[in-house]
Amino acid sequence: MSKVFIVYASAGAGHQKAAEALFDYLKRESPSLEIRLLDILDYSHPLVKRLYSDGYIFLISKLPWVWYFFYRLSSYLGNHPVISLGNYRNSKAFCGLLRKENPDVVISTHFLTSSIISVFKRRALSPKPRLVAIITDYTLHPFWIGEGVDLYITSCAYVKEQLEKRGIESERIKAYGIPAKDTFYVPAQRNEIAQKHKIAPKEFTVLVITGAIGIGPIEHIVKALAGKAQVLVVCGRNKRLFERVSLMRLPLVKVFPLINYVDELMSVSDVVLTKAGGLTITESLAKSLPMVFFSSIPGLETANERTLKRCGAGFRACGVPEIVSTVLSLKNDPGLYTTAKENIERFRSQSTLKAIADELRRFTR
Repeated sequence: MSKVFIVYASAGAGHQKAAEALFDYLKRESPSLEIRLLDILDYSHPLVKRLYSDGYIFLISKLPWVWYFFYRLSSYLGNHPVISLGNYRNSKAFCGLLRKENPDVVISTHFLTSSIISVFKRRALSPKPRLVAIITDYTLHPFWIGEGVDLYITSCAYVKEQLEKRGIESERIKAYGIPAKDTFYVPAQRNEIAQKHKIAPKEFTVLVITGAIGIGPIEHIVKALAGKAQVLVVCGRNKRLFERVSLMRLPLVKVFPLINYVDELMSVSDVVLTKAGGLTITESLAKSLPMVFFSSIPGLETANERTLKRCGAGFRACGVPEIVSTVLSLKNDPGLYTTAKENIERFRSQSTLKAIADELRRFTR
């Protein structure tokens, strides 16, 4: 029985959700594989784990310009040998697990794992484990590139082209898309789901996804849209935001805490209003929903915005008036809305989970 590790880093929810989606699919569809789901930060020094998780949230919410500075610096340095060696030395426990368990394949949804295993394989003078890097954004950060990566799986053809420009052979790159729960790809009955959640099924509906911590002028956006469209607000872990928006008691506005049925809310929505995280984009594409981006984190997310805007599947809006104007344009201009949906159909990946599973079977023969 072939042994497979699926490894993420619990810094930002998208890496973990992509790993979990693939893990669930493979457990169900590939029972011949022995599969483990791991958080690479559980094998790091506690201080490093806290810096990755809490430090990330602090920077993007309080000091986004500092985050952007580090993003630009890391883009310039790339996967420098000193950085890779530092990551490797900080993850001795994980490397010990690799030696003990000897997995055939490691699938990584975070560049940290790719960096560590590249050094591990070089020092062990071994081709094992085979390393599959799933790039969970719609742009390329140089940290993903490593000599130990056997296969890159990208979100779209654009990221594949970026890798090729950096010298990666085309045969080592597959533009299969980012894994998302297969429930996002299942056609759903709008009326039934609307009835379940007490949502008006015939109203033009805007789904506001605030991210795990609720960044952006959410309350002002909701106030401005109230009465012009039906608004569903997912507040994530931000309990204060949930309480404040709930107390507004605005017409056709429904508020949700952290939930595990975003796919259902997307099934009754017409537009997604969100920051440009890689997994939220993938889920919206799977549901064929045009996106309006706001308050994206400088760096990868703003680069994601540009990719989606370039292909015509997303719109960037700065400030509450422009957000409302863009949403109402999509509501009132059938031609604009239809064109965005058609662009999504051309751009989005389908059968991502199956394609990755088929590739994995070839790796483990």
